[in-house]
Amino acid sequence: MGLQGRLLAAVALAGAVVCAAVVDAPAVPSYVFTSAPRYDAQAWLAGRDRFPSGATLTFVSGQKRRPLVSGFYASADAAVSYDGTRALFAGRRESAGPWQVWETAIEGGAPRQITSGDSNCVRPLYVPDGRVAYTRISAQGSVVEIVPLAGGKAERLTYAPGWVLTDDVLHDGRILFEYAASGRTRELFTVYPDGTGVESLRCDHGPDRYGARQVSSGDVIFGVGGRLARFTSALAVQTDVAQPKIGADGPIAEISAGRWIVSDGGGTGPFGLAVWDAGDGRTKFIEGSKDANDVEPAIVAARVPPREFPSALVTTRTAGNLLCLNARQSKTPIAAAVSFVRIYARGANGAAVQLGQAEVAHDGSFYVQVPADRAVRMELLDAAGHTVRAERDWFWMRPSEQRICVGCHTGPERAPENKVPEVLLHSTVPVKMPAPPQ
Repeated sequence: MGLQGRLLAAVALAGAVVCAAVVDAPAVPSYVFTSAPRYDAQAWLAGRDRFPSGATLTFVSGQKRRPLVSGFYASADAAVSYDGTRALFAGRRESAGPWQVWETAIEGGAPRQITSGDSNCVRPLYVPDGRVAYTRISAQGSVVEIVPLAGGKAERLTYAPGWVLTDDVLHDGRILFEYAASGRTRELFTVYPDGTGVESLRCDHGPDRYGARQVSSGDVIFGVGGRLARFTSALAVQTDVAQPKIGADGPIAEISAGRWIVSDGGGTGPFGLAVWDAGDGRTKFIEGSKDANDVEPAIVAARVPPREFPSALVTTRTAGNLLCLNARQSKTPIAAAVSFVRIYARGANGAAVQLGQAEVAHDGSFYVQVPADRAVRMELLDAAGHTVRAERDWFWMRPSEQRICVGCHTGPERAPENKVPEVLLHSTVPVKMPAPPQ
């Protein structure tokens, strides 16, 4: 074949390759993302603004793109409804005003304000029972709140001191959030939509974790130091995921199994967005600018709602009951004999206030009643009253909540023995811990 023939063949082959690439490249569904000239992902840990110079939510569908809402100094944190027709977002009408939660139709129209007040309300999430969970941030700390979508009184769900930030609603209906006590790294926690059952997603106390979202498999994908990691239900510890070379970070948006929109957090410049396909390892940039950070992608499509959680709280009650099956059971060995449990509440000045103590039965079980909606923690004591093991973090109980833990720091994956706790053979009435002054 002559030179001309080889050139024609090469051109034809190149055209075939280009055509094949176009045909084989899977389409990117409609999505929305936050674009901001300045982005400080950890600013909320000090009560500051993550988007100090404003932000804009952009809706992308095929070749078309437009602002999701107009008339706002800043809009961010989009969460798409389960039918794919509406979106919650955090917005600021004026630069000097606080962030509030709003809802808008994807196709446009006047947004409707959901929250109010002088503090910042961010990271809203649809809850399948018709309410909205979000984070309220002040200079002193942050809490998760929930409010009816149609309007009404907001209810507080978290009571531990420190900083929290809502991330996602899991398939089983629990709210997934980040929590950091003062001066501590972020860890992933869950709580039910009535504020009960708070616990860490895993009890391995690993590295700083953030930006978590659950994917269709049930796994939770989150960021760790500019990389992605995974929690899967079959394992009690964090595992790695395949990483694109760009240095992906959370939160992600799942297009399909193993195909995600990820933030490019590996470089020194602004964040961009790329489609990462774990199957073939390909990465395709879809958003990026030297003048803006593109983060927090969300797919605009209908999806199966999480399960609704039927609350059994009795709001007129003032305490919750905690049954421990074996305080001597722990992920790390407890060397000394455990004889008592001592309960503390967090006082108005932040100091620990002792409420009382209860005897631990021979099998390690104890049964106590603690004041509701107060930050509490426990210490285990030996027969001489010396501290054997002490909790560092605070937890809480809601009014009439009945809670059972397997042991001391055993983790949510530990199953209990099939037997009646000895403490309940003596009495079914919990040892009451009086509430301290507010």
